[in-house]
Amino acid sequence: MKITENIEMLEVHIPRGDDEMIIYPTLAWDDSHLVLFDTGVPGSGSYFAEAIEKTGHKAENLTDIILTHQDIDHIGGAKELLALAPKAKVYAHEVDTPFINGVKMPTKLEKQENRLANGEIAATDGFYQMLKNGFATSFLPVDVELKDGDILDFCGGIETVFTPGHTPGHAAFYLKSGRTMVVGDAANIAENGALRGSNPGMTWDMDKAEHSLEKIKSYDLANVISYHTGYLKF
Repeated sequence: MKITENIEMLEVHIPRGDDEMIIYPTLAWDDSHLVLFDTGVPGSGSYFAEAIEKTGHKAENLTDIILTHQDIDHIGGAKELLALAPKAKVYAHEVDTPFINGVKMPTKLEKQENRLANGEIAATDGFYQMLKNGFATSFLPVDVELKDGDILDFCGGIETVFTPGHTPGHAAFYLKSGRTMVVGDAANIAENGALRGSNPGMTWDMDKAEHSLEKIKSYDLANVISYHTGYLKF
């Protein structure tokens, strides 16, 4: 879905057994940059490449991959895309970087490890196994660690908006030229079209998440792209 002249919301369908996961990453570009926000789960690289090609671009031409946060469905496809575009730089907020490069255990995996230790789940639990196996092959270096307010000087200017809560180092990204906020999992679009916060069941700190939602709403917004719930026009 074309949002502005240089911003497109992708719709990526990833098979999951008899079902599928549908996610909405963002692609932005200018004369010298092709930028992807978030990369799906492990094994989704080819589906991303197909979605990018539908926009008239190629995954091989990616110059920058910006990760909103550490979760497996956001970093899991990065290595596959980097295999296609090995010169692309990877960006993330400095707080979530250690969880992305494997220095720290990702927060959702740590929670499941604690539940396993407490006897709340079995080692065969599907969600636990998905996280454990997925992260084992998905950790990757971050080339550029970002702070709140950092501005990337391409695609009309991309501002880093620190939005902790869903994870400790979640960040949204404000594309200035299109007044478009890529919110990752910091915000979702309700059925009535309202902007609501992070999914409580998947959130590290709800108080921080609610504060981050208000921070997002404080911007001059024309468009919001939510990774799991799609597009909202203001």
